[in-house]
Amino acid sequence: MNALLLATAFLALASPSKAPVKVHVDSVNGDVITGEHTFKVTVDSSNLVTQVEFYFNDDLRDKATSTPYKFVIDSLSETDGMAKVRFKAYTSEGETGEATVNVKIDNGIDKGADFHIKAGMASLQDGKWDNAITEGRIALKIDAKSSAARLVVARAYQHKNAFDKAQKYAEDVLTTEPENPFALDLLSIIKLQQAFTTFNRGSGDKNETLKTIGDAMKSAVNSRKKSLDAVVDKMPAPTPTNFIPYMDAALRAGRYSLVSSFLTPLFDKDNRRNDVANRLAFAQIRMGRFTDALNTLIELKKYGTLDAYGSATIAVLYAEAGLVQNSDDAIKEAILSDADAPIVSTAQAYIALKFVRTRVANQNTMGLNYDDLSGKDTPAKIEARNTLSQILRQLARDQGQRTEVNYYLCALNNKLENFDTARKNFEQAVLTEPTNYDAYIEQGNKSILISMQGKLEKNEIAFLYDNARTMFVAALEGRPSSASALTGLSLVASFQGKPEEAIKWGDAAVHAEPQYAPGYVALCSAYTAAEAAETSLAYSTRQQGNKLTSNSERADNEIKARAHEAKAGEYSRIGREALAKAQKLDTKIQGTELTKPKAAWRYYNVGGRVPVLPMPN
Repeated sequence: MNALLLATAFLALASPSKAPVKVHVDSVNGDVITGEHTFKVTVDSSNLVTQVEFYFNDDLRDKATSTPYKFVIDSLSETDGMAKVRFKAYTSEGETGEATVNVKIDNGIDKGADFHIKAGMASLQDGKWDNAITEGRIALKIDAKSSAARLVVARAYQHKNAFDKAQKYAEDVLTTEPENPFALDLLSIIKLQQAFTTFNRGSGDKNETLKTIGDAMKSAVNSRKKSLDAVVDKMPAPTPTNFIPYMDAALRAGRYSLVSSFLTPLFDKDNRRNDVANRLAFAQIRMGRFTDALNTLIELKKYGTLDAYGSATIAVLYAEAGLVQNSDDAIKEAILSDADAPIVSTAQAYIALKFVRTRVANQNTMGLNYDDLSGKDTPAKIEARNTLSQILRQLARDQGQRTEVNYYLCALNNKLENFDTARKNFEQAVLTEPTNYDAYIEQGNKSILISMQGKLEKNEIAFLYDNARTMFVAALEGRPSSASALTGLSLVASFQGKPEEAIKWGDAAVHAEPQYAPGYVALCSAYTAAEAAETSLAYSTRQQGNKLTSNSERADNEIKARAHEAKAGEYSRIGREALAKAQKLDTKIQGTELTKPKAAWRYYNVGGRVPVLPMPN
């Protein structure tokens, strides 16, 4: 008997009983589950844990073979009420352990969709993106067609940089409401963010990436344009007593001709109204009618009613006209009237970027600001850099979120060759307002500027030209009649050795805005290149003819050579006429040789800059 007991005890020691496996979950009975919920599980075991299983009401939903053990339940896919969740662990020695928790699924369905939409919007304001997604999804479970709920979810995903999901929810809105301005606006921002994310990663084929970015920018601009147009189209027709909201919506939508045609007769009847004059001048400036805008504000000034907006705007227009003292006096008046007004700092930035003051004998003059701030320092360069840097700091400090301010921050940083910072300013400018076509033009010019610096490979220069073209095309999407964007496309084509295409874009530029001098300069450059090409063809044709033995063939070649020479002469004449027209429009370039693409672009980059001003209040 004792021997048997000893044997049994020995066997027990040799084959110990299986150790207990303890499973712990970060929930307790009665917990309320809303939206997506993650259960975190830990396992205590002396042996290797090989698997943990997750059961929901006895249905196996998921399993995990390595830590951390996390299991997600989407409660919106379940029925509200009590539910049992169970977690079972297995070890390498065949041991098991489990934990069970009874939870309550409660998404507040009975509170209604509006309650959850408001809660989602509050979460968006507080930056609680996951909460906003949950509330929006609950609202959609109650009302599957709710556009407001979809927009809450889309905005939250957009802030989480989950652009594909954000795009899906925004597009879902547009399937039922094609002109929903909120969905269109959001979709434009999403597409731009996708483009910038692709660019900033800088991976993959550069040309394919550039195409993706270009398509995204055009799509973003079109979405925003549809949104702005929809707002105007839904408004009641304006009346002489209730027109301001309509005019402002029309200005935002770029309907400058509409604004001008409505406000001009009103201003003719009463030329003392700032609200009319400022909006009319803004529209006239955006149409390139600088003289008309100046006359509008001069007429207003006769009655001493210029406010800060009018004073700062007229300072810009006086600068365009070369009236230095008038411009200085007007900007001083604007500062005294309201130094903190956005128009004041942007007007100062524009004048500093475009013009440099000089003194000839006893006369103040304004010359175009061609200053190259790179290279060896000189007293003039240091002073110019300090002036531009001071304006840049003031803009960034006071009004850094406005689209026109970020445009100037971009332009100033490009001038100072802070290209990485300028790119961020550009992104912020168009994310704030995707139709800010001046910002795209600025980035296009930056690419051309870089192409002229240092020793770059041919493929690098070609890519920079393609990038400039992409930006100018995006600008044209924002404003199809933009003479500045059309001029940029003409110059890029000239740089790429495509004179026929350059002529096409140059012709479009001067027809879009007959008073825009850089368009004629670009056209001159294009025709000069075309003239050179025809002259070269005439020479090569004649050289080929000299090698022929047949008199008739040589005669035919001579006819062809003379035809090329005639065409070259015609191109030369048209080019000279275009340059003469530009010099008549802008006396600052009289006597200047601007026939080559680089010289033409240099003038366009400075002289072609148009005022980018905030809308009047």
